[in-house]
Amino acid sequence: VQIWDKWNSTYRQGRLDEPSKVRLRAIGMVMDELKIRDAKILEAGCGTGWLSNRLSEFGKVTGVDLGSQIIETAQRNYPQVDFRSGDVHTLDLPANYFDVIVTSEVLSHVPDQPAFICRLAELLKPGGFLLITSQNKFVFERTENISPPDGWIRQWVTMKTLKNLLRRDFLIRQSTTLEPEGHLGLLRIINSRKVNRFCNSMLGAPRVKRLKESAGFGQSLFVVVTKR
Repeated sequence: VQIWDKWNSTYRQGRLDEPSKVRLRAIGMVMDELKIRDAKILEAGCGTGWLSNRLSEFGKVTGVDLGSQIIETAQRNYPQVDFRSGDVHTLDLPANYFDVIVTSEVLSHVPDQPAFICRLAELLKPGGFLLITSQNKFVFERTENISPPDGWIRQWVTMKTLKNLLRRDFLIRQSTTLEPEGHLGLLRIINSRKVNRFCNSMLGAPRVKRLKESAGFGQSLFVVVTKR
């Protein structure tokens, strides 16, 4: 509780970094594409509530997080959302209830990833949607200046690992990565200024970014699945 209160108080009070804004936009776009309306939505690992606030445009949102102080702050800032402090595994949440579950950059910080995915499947209705983003191991292992964990678990995953975790209970609808990053190894070439200038002049920067994301070079994995 103290770890996540401290982290969110430090990095998520009143501002969002660009990767978070990218995830916010991407999740909102998928919700629109899926025509989600008046849905029962759960955000697992809601932090200060900035994503839950956006999700509330699509239905009634329940946001849960281990933090305590941050949940109090989130409830004051976004009173339309039902925020709860606690572990998603043990909180009293109804099974087969939610139409949509969203969890963003949480999976890498849980001790038992298969159990976490299983719990989300238990809470989601058959045919419901799970939208999940997670740190891309391939990119983060090739990114400079990554701070060491300050008390939290860090188990980055690859796209292959994430899909394997999901296959038992879910059908995969789409998968990509978001926000290209990394400057070590292969990514030193792919993200070099010279290569970017050339590619951007030939194809345009937005298309180059999309191609990198499709190729798996974005810092966040993004997968949309349906419960079997």
